[in-house]
Amino acid sequence: MAIAAGFLRGWPGWDVAIPALAAGWLVTAVALGLRLPNPLTPTMPEAPAEAAGDAQEEPATTPAGITREQLVRALHEVGTPHAHTTALADHLKASTGAVREALAEARVPLSGGVRMKGRPVPVSPGVKAGDFPPLPSPGDETTQEGPLTSNNNDNNNAAFETVPDEERPQRTLVRWLRAAK
Repeated sequence: MAIAAGFLRGWPGWDVAIPALAAGWLVTAVALGLRLPNPLTPTMPEAPAEAAGDAQEEPATTPAGITREQLVRALHEVGTPHAHTTALADHLKASTGAVREALAEARVPLSGGVRMKGRPVPVSPGVKAGDFPPLPSPGDETTQEGPLTSNNNDNNNAAFETVPDEERPQRTLVRWLRAAK
């Protein structure tokens, strides 16, 4: 109240007070920011690099029984744009602890708070959309079929030709080669 009254009365000390308040605000923000954990540090410990000759076994199941492929597909199906761990647990019909173990096993970083549309709690721990692993390529058991043909037997398409109009050069004439059915 006193600050507002001083401002309205034209207090001559505002040119000193405003920069002092701004500097105090900056120092407080920096001090609080230094106490927070670094968001750029990885949340999971780095695993030792595997030998080049070792092949990855697919599908690898986690102790919770969730395969990496199931987890990746669930992330892409549930994510709007991010995915809460509770939403993943509901989708996979597993506990949130099992989902956390599966995320750690798959080396997918877990964020402290992500937003997700359509959830009762808008901000909750989960996976950001940028951290989703790519969808696995389709396996041999689900072969892709080629495009379907239009079943056009071409009876009517090759029965004409186009020629320029001699009288009106801006036009093109269509000359039928055979009678259409």
